[in-house]
Amino acid sequence: MPMIVDPTAPQVTPPTTITSPDGWLTAVVDAPWAGVWLAVDYRAGTAPHPAYAQVRRVLLTRQDPGAAGPGPVRSGDLAWAVEGVGQGYDHEAPLGVAVAYTARPQYADGTWGPTSSLGLVVPAPAPAATKDLWIKSVDEPGLSMRVMYGPAQGTTSAARQDTAPRTGSQFTAVAFDTAAAPAETVTIDVLAEDIEQWRQLSRAGVLLAQVRPGYRIPDRYFVPGDISEKPTGKLGSTGGYAVTFDIVPLERPATGGQQMRAPGWSYDTLAARIATYDAVAATYPTYAALATDGAVT
Repeated sequence: MPMIVDPTAPQVTPPTTITSPDGWLTAVVDAPWAGVWLAVDYRAGTAPHPAYAQVRRVLLTRQDPGAAGPGPVRSGDLAWAVEGVGQGYDHEAPLGVAVAYTARPQYADGTWGPTSSLGLVVPAPAPAATKDLWIKSVDEPGLSMRVMYGPAQGTTSAARQDTAPRTGSQFTAVAFDTAAAPAETVTIDVLAEDIEQWRQLSRAGVLLAQVRPGYRIPDRYFVPGDISEKPTGKLGSTGGYAVTFDIVPLERPATGGQQMRAPGWSYDTLAARIATYDAVAATYPTYAALATDGAVT
């Protein structure tokens, strides 16, 4: 029997702050940027970690649906967690599906402690949303944008084959490998006020393209090649641009030793916003609050 959905029924909003059962790992969904703040505090919870003072770093991993195993979070491979307190930011989680995060502490002597885990969902653009494609910068998350995904052009998987004629045979010998990941020519609509940001984003190195699960298109890392821009208005007046480029998927860039990157938040941002140390201390009551711009308290 098909499921009947009552359109007047209240919609359930997934929680935006989740804490592991032991109280040591906290995640806060950063919905405006489709990311996740992650914080560890091994002094917290109903029972603080008995060796929290010996914790120096923490490995943060994320398990995606269908993945063979968890993969490291870019800012958590490994993240500093001096005396048991540290943080990270994940800007690459798949959208609209449940994922699981795990934190594992590393002590000063190099040994490892117990894991803490939790699950959450990073919201995908709603089905009625016109801006249904996230294009994210791996190195500069603050440049990331939501744009309108144009008409589907379909994908092409390049063959990997070497052929040679066979003497005395009407057939050809073929050596083959796995076909290349599906590539696509994409057209997006970018508003006039956003075009400069798009131009910066398109030159920011490796990007990540994400759409809602219903599109059946996997997340793809890529570097834009040739890009064409076409104004959508006439006589020099435009409401936006139709931008076309190719998405040729790449492997996920290595995560080891990467610094924490969060959209619009750094020590430079803090210094520009707040002039004195006393003002910083008054604004952010804990180190976790300071490191996550108040997302985790």
